[in-house]
Amino acid sequence: MTHELLDHYFPYFVFYYGFIMTVFLNTSKVQKLAEKHIGHEQLKQMHMHRGLALVCLFVGAFWSLQSLWFY
Repeated sequence: MTHELLDHYFPYFVFYYGFIMTVFLNTSKVQKLAEKHIGHEQLKQMHMHRGLALVCLFVGAFWSLQSLWFY
């Protein structure tokens, strides 16, 4: 994998991380399932990443659109 190819795909990884974490942290059905199967410490740590997920969602979206626009 060349650095140009990695540079092309990285904005999409950032966007997908933000999207998946935001959906996971804001869906009540998924939260109930996570409380049942994931330990309290891991769930607490995931909630601490809420801000990072939102930043990744917006930055990744704009960065991906920029990559599509100039590609």
